[in-house]
Amino acid sequence: MRCWPIAALTGRTSTMMTSGSRPTRRLVLAGLAGVGLMPGAALAGDRLRLSGRAFGTDWHVVTPGLADPRAMARRIAAALAQVDRAMSPFRPDSEITRFNTLMPAMQVSPDFARVAKAALATAQASGGAFDPTVGPAVHRYGFGPITGPERADWRRIACAGDRLTREGAVTLDLCGIAKGYAADRIAGLLRAETGDFLIEIGGEIRAEGLASDGGWPIGIADPLTGGVHDRIRLRRGAVATSGDAVNRIDMGGRRYSHTIDPATRAPVRGDIASVSVIAETAMRADALATALWVMGEERGLDFAQAQGVGVLYLIRSAGGLRAASNAAFAAHLA
Repeated sequence: MRCWPIAALTGRTSTMMTSGSRPTRRLVLAGLAGVGLMPGAALAGDRLRLSGRAFGTDWHVVTPGLADPRAMARRIAAALAQVDRAMSPFRPDSEITRFNTLMPAMQVSPDFARVAKAALATAQASGGAFDPTVGPAVHRYGFGPITGPERADWRRIACAGDRLTREGAVTLDLCGIAKGYAADRIAGLLRAETGDFLIEIGGEIRAEGLASDGGWPIGIADPLTGGVHDRIRLRRGAVATSGDAVNRIDMGGRRYSHTIDPATRAPVRGDIASVSVIAETAMRADALATALWVMGEERGLDFAQAQGVGVLYLIRSAGGLRAASNAAFAAHLA
């Protein structure tokens, strides 16, 4: 999926990069307390590491320990497969594909209903800056598979209970929120056994614990150099970043971001290089990273403050990058 890219992890940090022609919008670097992540389940000191594949990317978990690591890895893989079967627009048999192409009214799974309701609520709260009907415009610029009328309206989609409906020719795109939800699903599984873990799925970060050490260390990438611009610590919460350093196309001397402005149905323009959001859940951070990118710095800072989430804008300037953040973000700086 366009928002679930390939992740390559190296050394003490993980850097989200592309594989082949598939782009990524994630620019988060996850500092993992000095522990490198390895394939499968392995013990390193007092840290257990689990990893696997899902959504065309890698997932990783670091935790002090679990009663049965292999059983947990199987549960995680099963949960991620459920999310993929429900929300991947690349799958012809997924719930979202059936809804968009065949069934204007259908009963959906609990996963799907939860994410669809959150997407529509975020669209409402953000005044449409987050718009789950932009899939066809995203497709036009080469970033996704959903086709259909571009001038759609998210208010023509409704989800009540487990029943999803649409009026007329409109499509639903959950790529801007589903991977965050998947990280939250893993957190729910882990929390049954431990209160100390870090989860990463293709750049979406969800963390809990390590309170004695001030929380899990997370690095926010410098979109110009690829290094670390800021370091934060999370005791409980999530961080997601949207940016155009990697996930873009360049044509005619212009840079086109993958993020679509719902007002114009064209890529967002401006000098913003990345937007990082700290929220209580990865699903919320994921969706708001897109909304705040579309809003821009001034409106976005006000909106983030009203929503009670942390935000960091990194903006291109003559001197390199200019940073703009709110107090909720600054409170997490390491």
